[in-house]
Parts: sequence; C-alpha cells; structure tokens
Amino acid sequence: MSKLNPTEKKFENHIEKFLNLIEYKSIHFEKYDRTLCLIKDEVLDFIKKTQKNNWKKLQEIYAEDVENKVINRISSEISRRGVIDVLRNQVSDRGVSLDLCYFEPKSDLNPDHLKQFKLNQFSLVRQLHYSTKNENSIDMSLFLNGIPIVTMELKNQLTGQNFKHSENQYRFDRDPKEPLLQFKRVLVHFCVDNNQVSMTTNLKGGKTRFFPYNKDIENPPVENDYRSSYLWKEVLNPISLLDIIENFAHVSNEKEYYYNEEKQIVDTKKFDVQIFPRYHQLVLIRNLKEQ
Repeated sequence: MSKLNPTEKKFENHIEKFLNLIEYKSIHFEKYDRTLCLIKDEVLDFIKKTQKNNWKKLQEIYAEDVENKVINRISSEISRRGVIDVLRNQVSDRGVSLDLCYFEPKSDLNPDHLKQFKLNQFSLVRQLHYSTKNENSIDMSLFLNGIPIVTMELKNQLTGQNFKHSENQYRFDRDPKEPLLQFKRVLVHFCVDNNQVSMTTNLKGGKTRFFPYNKDIENPPVENDYRSSYLWKEVLNPISLLDIIENFAHVSNEKEYYYNEEKQIVDTKKFDVQIFPRYHQLVLIRNLKEQ
C-alpha cells in the first residue's frame, strides 16, 4: 500500500493520467534494474523491433548470453559517456552499432526513418525504487526505450509542502553516489508543485544548485489545471523531449580559475557541466525556428 498522503497521490495521478494520454506507458517499479539503471525488457524490445539484423549478428556472437551482454554493455556506456552522448551516438558492441532512440526525421523522404521514429517507447514509473542500499523511491521517473531520462519529486501544496521541500529531498535524502543519481546518468531532475518548478542536472548532496524552471517569476493561472502543467503538457511531451535530446541538451567543459593575492591566475580546474535548456530558452529558440 502506498504511504503517500492522499492529496499528494492525487497530484501524481493527475500527471500520470495526462502522460498516459500522450503515449507514456506506466510500468511497475519492479521492472527496473537498480544496478544497471535500465528497464531491461523495454531496452531489448526496442532494439529487437528496430534493428533486427544487428540483433541477429549479436545473437551469433553471444548465443544464449546475448541479452545479458547487450544490457550490461549499454549500462556501462551510459555510465562512462553519459546518457546524452549514448542516445545521440549509438553504442558499439563487438563491432555492431546499436541505436538507442530515433529522432524525428527532417522530411518525409525516408519512410523507414519515420517508421523507426514512431517505434520509440516512452514510459513512466511511479515511486521508482532506485536505491541499491535501501527502499527510497522517487515520485516519478520517465524513460525513453527503457533508459531513464528524467526524475521528478512532486509536492501538492495542499499537504503544506512545495517544490522547496522537493529540493531538500534531493539534497539530503537522495545519495548522489547511487547509480541512477550519478552525474550525466539522466538529463534532468525536476522539483514540482502545483504552481512552480525548479531543476538541476547535477546532484551534489547539500551543495546541489537548483534553478527556476518557470514561465515567469510566477506562473500564470491555468483554467482547470495546475499552474505548473506546462511542464508535463509541453516540455515532457515525447516529441519535445526528443528535440531537446537531439538539439539542446549537451555537456559543456568549463574552466574554473584560481588567483593569488596579486590577482594572477595560479591554477585552473576543468569540469563538465550538463546543460538542460531552461523553459524560456526553449520557447525562444523554438519560436525563432518557426519564423
């Protein structure tokens, strides 16, 4: 039985119901492999449906152990390279290259590409038991072809909590050393209440920085829905998310400079920053493209 407050559960139900309408399939958390950070059946089903010849080659190489070998390879590559790079640039196993998603074709000239694009499988898991150490769960997680891409902690303000409580949940109750929560393993972590949204791409315990993900300083009222509904109606729409993965999300290598008392640079430190577009950036660029 769920330990959720009935009002918080209602908020989850509302979001899940809408996502189900736009092609997200609900999956039980027991289907998720906590160590590999994959819904194995979904990953394998996508590959077998879309890349039959390559799957046959891998079967010839690995025989009965093919599923285990492929799943472990994909998981290790996501861990090493990050989810953005793997989704964009394939995974190679014993000389066989595998696509893990297909982006929307730029024209209708290639019907095979369009068919593959339509075979992308989006799914959601509520109360995802992600931990390899305990039974902690994240309110809702979104998957593309069995690969986790978004996590969300949800708060219904009628319970007396808001997105700030979600931020503290990520900071203090979610160990960033857990496989799923390590840097670059997913695209973004959202904190969501009825009215506002914030986000981060890098969990660092108590040092985690969250950024506003609102339409404005305050989100405008929405008739018969929550003010934060643009998140699941616009941003998390499957076509929107694929567009973000293909064209917007990226990892940037940054430099931090260290100075002495004379303000001379004495040392530098390189580090990666994973970028997920803020809402206003996304809208602005998409509007410019349509003009």
